[in-house]
Amino acid sequence: MENNIFNIEISLFKVYMYRYLILEDGTVYKGTAYGYEGETHGELVFTTSMSGYLETITDPSYAGQILIFAYPEIANYPLSYESMESDRIQVSGLITRDAHAEMPAGNLGISFDEFMRMNKVPGIDGIDTRHLVEKIRRKGVMKAWIRNTEKMPDDFPDTMSENLVGLVSRKRASFVKSGSKRILFIDVGTKNSLINNLAKIASLHIVPYNYDFDSIKDDYDMIFIPNGPGDPAHESLDELRDFIKRSFGSIPVTGVCLGNQIIALAAGARTEKMKFGHRGVNHAVTNGDKIYITSHNHGYAVSRDSLNGTGLRLAGWDINDGTVEMLEGDELKTFSVQFHPEAHPGPYDGEWFFGRLREMLGD
Repeated sequence: MENNIFNIEISLFKVYMYRYLILEDGTVYKGTAYGYEGETHGELVFTTSMSGYLETITDPSYAGQILIFAYPEIANYPLSYESMESDRIQVSGLITRDAHAEMPAGNLGISFDEFMRMNKVPGIDGIDTRHLVEKIRRKGVMKAWIRNTEKMPDDFPDTMSENLVGLVSRKRASFVKSGSKRILFIDVGTKNSLINNLAKIASLHIVPYNYDFDSIKDDYDMIFIPNGPGDPAHESLDELRDFIKRSFGSIPVTGVCLGNQIIALAAGARTEKMKFGHRGVNHAVTNGDKIYITSHNHGYAVSRDSLNGTGLRLAGWDINDGTVEMLEGDELKTFSVQFHPEAHPGPYDGEWFFGRLREMLGD
């Protein structure tokens, strides 16, 4: 009996010792399994960040995506609660070259491998991530599966067509009291560090993305829309975009990342899917006068050609490809950015954004 149990355990180990990344173009990558034993699917994307792995994988903007770390060594320093941008891992799966999955953790008290298992997120290690990133740069992001077998799946679901904001937005409203000014903070998948930065300059009423905005009777000094996952034009955000449109001109409206795109759509501009997006901490942004090295995480962008007649003007752009990075509208009382001024991870070149919000609040 003992030998049979031993054989079963060995058999299971062999089944999950290797794992496969299967792309919609038929390409299959084989690597070492770690994390959760189950399978998953998602949009395959990459980040160029060299550190901040815990902040990255707990960022709600990655919902519905399988993330490749382009930098080879990952999880080579301890886990800590303070670095988490949400209460769990948000990526669907991880692809790494050299993950230190068994290294003892920090104050989380578990290894990276255990953390992945707890969050039911599978990973594949030992993959030639450089080759994979080059492939995505040539062909664009692709739908993919992480599987325990080489067998081709029946289909490749498009997670970007799903209501991803609904998966990560809070279900109940909450308050953060810290000042006399009041911001209506609409959670479309925010990072903790954004809340922490905004709470330094005003009190926050944080509400879900599908809040009953018609029921609002309180006066606010500003509306803020943070980062989040998925397509900003998704039908699940129709009521939010309509609320922002009605708010233009009567109250300052600001936003970051997905918030920037929602503001643009509400004003009548368009957004478009990028070939492989911007994800990393070294993206150069300029306003024509200064250059800022910034943190990015987005697969959609505002169409520059669609800004005419919207009341919005281009206030900043990405130096490498011209992507819209800052929008401003005087009559609309709005200012927003595509990059992440709170960093986490990344440089702090964009911290001036919060000073700009203070000015808009009248501080």
